[in-house]
Amino acid sequence: MRIEEALRVLAGEPSLAQMAAPQRREFLEFVVGNILFVAAHELGHGVLAELNLPNLGREEDAADAFAILTALELRTQFSDRILLEGARGFYLAEMRRRRVGRPNAYYGRHGLNLQRAYQIVCFMVGSDPVRFGELPAMAKMPEHRQKSCGHDFALAAWSWETLLEPHGRTPAQPKQHVDVIYGDGEGGLGVLERVFREVRFLETLAEYATDRFAWPRPFTMEMQTCGQVGASWRARRLKICYEMVHWFAELYHGYAHYSSFSRRR
Repeated sequence: MRIEEALRVLAGEPSLAQMAAPQRREFLEFVVGNILFVAAHELGHGVLAELNLPNLGREEDAADAFAILTALELRTQFSDRILLEGARGFYLAEMRRRRVGRPNAYYGRHGLNLQRAYQIVCFMVGSDPVRFGELPAMAKMPEHRQKSCGHDFALAAWSWETLLEPHGRTPAQPKQHVDVIYGDGEGGLGVLERVFREVRFLETLAEYATDRFAWPRPFTMEMQTCGQVGASWRARRLKICYEMVHWFAELYHGYAHYSSFSRRR
């Protein structure tokens, strides 16, 4: 992604003028990394729905697994950062939940913040305990749990590969059409719209999705002002609200200095 171009957009933003260049980069990587994880999670919902795949567990857990495995499959420094920032985002979200006194939603469709963070770390360590050898200490993961992560990763990877193999796009197949839409960033969200346009966020995601899978029908990817924090896949449409981007930006400003997790280069 065009991170340098996005940094130039942020450098001209008055609210970030006092932020040093290295911190602006860390801020951008945190926000974009978390939104990429959110987008990959929603894409997982789309894959299950549009390819008519069975799922024997909770769909939200399956979508998380899809997002983690997708990033691990790419095996790049950038994809590693997506996962690190995603895990860090869940850790910071848990800090904020405790700070404001909001109770855990044990009845919710999603796992709890720390469960989702540890799932990312566990799959990373399970996929390559040497490459990600320092993560368990950073995440304070007990040794006995580290030993079982290899099995968890292998089972999830095999399950998804088995389901997706018949739906992979071959070089001879045309790519499915995807409409990409950036709505207006309203009510002070305009800078977020400009940043995500500049990094070609949706175009990059659409390119991956259509290169990897033989989708049966066209679909849409959009970023919009929604009036609330959210992201979804519904009716062949992946939607990410600018308010969710702003949520992660506020999370970074309020809580990033409390945690050194994921500051791994």
